[in-house]
Amino acid sequence: MDDPRNLWQTQEVEEMRISVEELRTKAAKFNNLIRRRNIREYVAALVGIVWAGTYLWRTHHFVERIALVLMIAGVIYCMWHLKKWGSARSFPADLGRSDCIRFYQSELKRQRDLVRGIWKWYIGPLIPGMTLLCVYFIVVPPSGHLWVSVANVVFQATVFLTIGWLNMRAARRLDGRIKELDRELGHV
Repeated sequence: MDDPRNLWQTQEVEEMRISVEELRTKAAKFNNLIRRRNIREYVAALVGIVWAGTYLWRTHHFVERIALVLMIAGVIYCMWHLKKWGSARSFPADLGRSDCIRFYQSELKRQRDLVRGIWKWYIGPLIPGMTLLCVYFIVVPPSGHLWVSVANVVFQATVFLTIGWLNMRAARRLDGRIKELDRELGHV
């Protein structure tokens, strides 16, 4: 029993379930997903800013102008936050299996935390401008029909709630991946 060679030969070997190459492939796919998401968000933000800017240029109503400026500022903040905290990070080339798992897991956690905080950094900054514009349109309906303005408020609320729900669902999925990697590291 005290023979080092015997101990070495009889020790239990940890079974490798995911290879380093598989980890790199999964991480690369995840990074591509994040990059595509960010590009989609940047394009949508640009469209929103152009729309709000065009409307801002055309309107002469003070409250509408304030609402549009708040919306543009909110969109700019959202995109800054996404760029700073949600950009994909490249997988280092020289990591071993455990470090690969830890790096991939840290990226999953970072993105999970980002989508969990969607109400603070994404939806929250848009609410002041959208609320002011919706209230203004209820008080002074642009089409002369109050029901159009109320329908717009319901639509906006539905969009925000859907975005929040989809991001919470994405966070739960990322939690599942993180737990799988915990098991790979031998943690429960």
